[in-house]
This record gives sequence, structure tokens and C-alpha cells, in this order.
Amino acid sequence: MLQARRLGYAVLSAADLGLDLAYYIDILGLRLIDRSPSRAVLATPQGIECLVLESGADPALTALAFQVAPATDLVEACRLLGAADVRAVVRPGRTPAIERVLAFKDPGGVEIELFTELRSVTACAGQAGIGPLKLGHVARMVPHTAEFTAFYENLLGFRRSDWSGEAMMFMRCGPDHHTVNFFQGATRLNHIAFEVKDYSELARAADLLRGWRLPLDWGPARHHIGHNIACYHSNPAGVRIELYCEMDQMPDEELGHWDPRPWHEERPQRPRNWPVAPRNAWIPDAP
Repeated sequence: MLQARRLGYAVLSAADLGLDLAYYIDILGLRLIDRSPSRAVLATPQGIECLVLESGADPALTALAFQVAPATDLVEACRLLGAADVRAVVRPGRTPAIERVLAFKDPGGVEIELFTELRSVTACAGQAGIGPLKLGHVARMVPHTAEFTAFYENLLGFRRSDWSGEAMMFMRCGPDHHTVNFFQGATRLNHIAFEVKDYSELARAADLLRGWRLPLDWGPARHHIGHNIACYHSNPAGVRIELYCEMDQMPDEELGHWDPRPWHEERPQRPRNWPVAPRNAWIPDAP
């Protein structure tokens, strides 16, 4: 089994690259590090690639990249995937920081790209726009959460963090509470989420978005699952964006519980099934 360690970047199709770049650079505060007529690569102000935009008909998630251990032999991993009836190929990466990837598709047709090492890219750490720390997680609507859960567990080493029956599943590959989450429904991208430094940065982001006439459509609020403070808006292309901070952390997988927090309902707080999972811990009856 392969073991994903961290989320690298998401690849989104874009009907209008210029429109998308204006949002991600001027408002979200990402840095353009590579551009061709049909592709743009964006990084955080700290120089970590996080988003690839490619020309396409409609906004959609087309690929996700995850880093694996540097010692991983991608060629051998490709052979093992083939033995498990997963078609895979080792090919050059699509961004300046990643030389090659092991690529294959998940049950929803989204390409998974695994890479072993990356380089930081040159990106000025100024204060333009919101300036998130990283791409934190990607949420998707899928027909059957159980199928996707099994794929990400068995092939990529993800662990279950919290879930609500068949309706939703939150999974982690590192200490963050979730890196991917699946909600049952018609196939589409639900949202992509960027981490900001703290609550004051979240408030600053909300003010900036209002000034750009992109007001929040939900939040700020504290989620029950993951306990992150979060707010949401849709960008001009219609992609839903979450900004968040203070997500639950599990630094020790053997102990199997999240770092203590004052808002946890149980101590120690462990992964569990939520028969009912309210969204906002600040308003118990919120839908």
C-alpha cells in the first residue's frame, strides 16, 4: 500500500483562465509561478505550489497531487498498482517544482498524482490579497462514499477521521483532521479549502471579500467535525472556497486521538460516527 503524506495541489479546469487568475492572484493572494496559453500554476506566498488551472469547458476538479515518502520507488509502485488492476504510469510532473509523478485515476475519474520530492518556488511573500498558508483539503460529492473511502484507505493509506453513516466521510493522510472529504450525491466538486493563520486573518479575509463584492455565504462558524473555524464564498467562476483555521490535529497516530481542545465534546476526542452532525458548534441547532 502506498502512503500519502500531504496534499500537494489540486488541478481545476477553467473556462476563462484570465477570470480565474484575477481572483486567485488579486483576491486570494496566490502567486503565479508558471503560465502557458492553456495552463497556470499558482503557489502560496511561501512558495508552495497549491493550484493548477487548465483550460476546460466547466469548472471541475480533474486531478489531486499527494506527496509520498521520499524513498518511495515510483516505478515499483506503478508495478504494484498494475498487479492490483489499477492502470498507472510514471510521467513528468505538470508543475515547475515536481519532476515526475505516478499517475492513476480514482473511482470518480479524478487523476491522482503521487510525487516524492518537490522544490520550493520563487514567490514573493507580500501582503497582496488574503495570502493563505496552504491548500488544506478538497471536498467532493460522490455517488457512493463507501467506494471512495475504500479506495483512499487501501491504495493511498488514508485514515477515517469522522463520518456520518453513508452521508459523509472525512479522511486524513497527515496530522490535519481531514485532507479529503466525500459527501454522497451527484458527482461534482463541493469546495476547496485554504488554511489561514488564525481567526484575525479569517476576519481580515471576510472584509477583503466584502470589498471585492464576494460576500460570505456561510460563516464564520466553528464546525463540529474537525472543529475548524470556517467561512465560505463562491469565486467568480462558481467554485466554492472555504477559508479556515484551528483544525483538529492528530500528531500521534498510535495514540489515536486529537490534540485536546476546549470545545471537544469528548475527552479524549477520537474518530467517530456522528448520527447527526450539526455544522456550527456556536449555534447547536444550525442546519
